[in-house]
Amino acid sequence: MRILQIFGFFIILWQYRADCLYMDTFIATKLEEDVMTRGCKNLEDTTPLLRLKKYLFCTYDNTVRPNHQKASINVTLKLMPKMMEYIGHKEILTLHSWMSFSWTDTHLTWTPNNFDGVTYIHVKSDELWVPDLCVHNSSDMSNDVLKMPTTDCLVFNTGSVICVPAVKYMSKCDSDYTYWPYDQQTCHVVLGSWSYWKEEVDFHFDGNGINMDSYKNNTLYDLKFVDAVKHIKKYECCPNNTFPKMDYSFMLIRHYGIKHKTIITPAIALILLTLTVLWLDSRSVERTAVASVNLICHLFCLYDLHWQMPYNGINPPNIMLFYRDSLALATFALILTTLLRKLQNMSTDMPNWISSSTMFVINNRAGRFLILKDEKSKITGDSIVIEDSSDLSKSGRKESWRYFAAIVEWLSFFCVFLIYVIILITLLPTG
Repeated sequence: MRILQIFGFFIILWQYRADCLYMDTFIATKLEEDVMTRGCKNLEDTTPLLRLKKYLFCTYDNTVRPNHQKASINVTLKLMPKMMEYIGHKEILTLHSWMSFSWTDTHLTWTPNNFDGVTYIHVKSDELWVPDLCVHNSSDMSNDVLKMPTTDCLVFNTGSVICVPAVKYMSKCDSDYTYWPYDQQTCHVVLGSWSYWKEEVDFHFDGNGINMDSYKNNTLYDLKFVDAVKHIKKYECCPNNTFPKMDYSFMLIRHYGIKHKTIITPAIALILLTLTVLWLDSRSVERTAVASVNLICHLFCLYDLHWQMPYNGINPPNIMLFYRDSLALATFALILTTLLRKLQNMSTDMPNWISSSTMFVINNRAGRFLILKDEKSKITGDSIVIEDSSDLSKSGRKESWRYFAAIVEWLSFFCVFLIYVIILITLLPTG
């Protein structure tokens, strides 16, 4: 009985080993069949494109640079801007564009005759090795800007690869609003590889590096291409290697039509208003009223300008400096009007230096033409005789102060006019 039990145990063990051997053989056979029907080595498919893709990408690794370790890959670039956005207070230029990349991948070559004459195929950029071009002066350094956006690429039998992805480049600009609203901003988009140096990946411009034919202008700025320059730089971390930088320069020219009407036209009107105040007779009530209105208009214009003015950084805009200086002249005109009205009612004796200066001006033809308007004054030859000159009465003293006030009026008018001319010459945009 014991012998039968032992014999049965061996029979069961043998059957189990036979089953395991059968299963191993079955799995190996299925794996072999799977490789033969769906694996990379099966090139008997009827579709030439499918056979070609299996041939090219069976052992292809898109993380490995195609060329030999000591050979540099030449990548040709052409920027094709479509539209742009500029955020002035953040100094950020966002360029929506197409970017044409072309290079040669030595791992992606084939003989067209072996694949029914196929000379090119469409491949997603995610399946290929692509240059890691990024904006070095970008305001957004997230991982998304360090890789090429997914797009369809053309791969030719010679190994040539052409990709034209839609890109969005954000660069930091140094804004200058000195001549606002006639400002022109210069912005740079500096492109370069993030991880490869020139000895591994070298960039070149296709022609002048840009095509502006499909660009649609912004409603606030005109985007003008200046130039594209390739710079070769070295860094302390890698003294034996160089890094190419592709520097695109653009000029943003503001459309100033609306600003011209709302900012510049009132400025011209304020100049004329200030000069009108100084032209009027200081004894008239109209001059005081116009001087007061002029000062209030300056304050309102400055307040409105404050809300229209973009953030300007270090340099204050010239238009703000103009309104500041013009406000100072308007304040001077109002204060001068008040003082001259007071001065002309004075009946005290004039100091000798004021009296002699006044008589010197009046005794000249220009002085008499501009100042003498009172019929009580009598001109004899080249001199003037004032009634009761031997003993100046109270009215005579007032007349003398009026002459002096008239001289101050004309001097202030010409001085303010000259100051406005200097301000305009200094603050007007150049170039």
